[in-house]
This record gives sequence, structure tokens and C-alpha cells, in this order.
Amino acid sequence: MTSNRFLVVLRILDNETRLLERADQKAISLLSILGVFMVFFIVYYRLVPVNVFTIVVVTVYFCLALFAIWNLIMVVRPRVEGGGQSPPSAAGARGDPTFFQGICRYPDAQAYKESLDSIVDDDESTLEMYTRQIYSLARINEAKYRYVQRGVILVIGALAAELVLIAYLFASYLGLGWMPSVG
Repeated sequence: MTSNRFLVVLRILDNETRLLERADQKAISLLSILGVFMVFFIVYYRLVPVNVFTIVVVTVYFCLALFAIWNLIMVVRPRVEGGGQSPPSAAGARGDPTFFQGICRYPDAQAYKESLDSIVDDDESTLEMYTRQIYSLARINEAKYRYVQRGVILVIGALAAELVLIAYLFASYLGLGWMPSVG
């Protein structure tokens, strides 16, 4: 394989790997933000008057927050259908020696080294192996970012519901002429 072709393949693989990491970081950040606002909600929960409006807003908040949590957790472990991947030809029955699942299928380091040597010696096998890996990572990224997008929308919706409730509480207590103490 020409070194230029090889560098292009490795660059694409590196970009897909970075996208995986970014999706996980976004999900963890959104979960943290949602958790902080949930703490605020729990602290002020006893100050929420029970009426139809607050019950509806609190129900909407909890539903959006639960769906957001579920979607953000699915970013970390997305469900991806195995689509259109052919079995590795040069890698044999063990699997792809550059992907962690394939590496773990070898009984020992020597068997892994022999398989890796046989693939690296053949440029087309190496290209095919990395192409399958890039395709797999791209499919995982597609699923992760679908869940990230849903999670962002749900987190924004949950925070909006919480802010509506806070604004309602502020207006109702201000209308009564007093503000309750928290502590």
C-alpha cells in the first residue's frame, strides 16, 4: 500500500475515533448539567404548591428528564445493528486483529502476532481491515450522535419546564408578598 493511501485511511480512522470520544464527553456533560438542576429541583420541591399547573409542569419535567437520561446513557452504549459487514478474509476465523474484540479472540500473544504479521504483509488485506473498522466506527458514531441530538432536545425541554416552574413559584410568592426561607 502506498504510504499516502495508508495515511489517508489512518486519518479517517483517527477522526472517527475522536468523534466517538466527543459524543461520550457531550453525553457526560449533559448528564452532569441535568443532575445539577435536579438537585435544585429537589431542594425547592417542598415549596411547590399542589395545583393543576404545577402537577402538569412537574410531570412534564420528570418525563423529559427520564427520557433525556435514557438517551444520554444510550450514547455511552448505543445499539448498532451489524449492517453489511463481510467476514474478515485475511484475519481468519479469529476476527479483526486491530479491533479489541478481534484481538481478544486470540489464545495468546504469539497467535495474535502471527495473524497480524500475515495481514500487514498484504496491502489489500490491511486496507480491507481498516476499511471495515472505519465503517464500524462510523455506524457507531451515527447512533451515538442520534442519541446526543435527542438528549440535547430533552435536556433543554426539562430545563425549560424547571425554569417555568421556578418563574411560577417566584410570581406566586411575590404576589403573596413574601418569600419563604429555604434553610
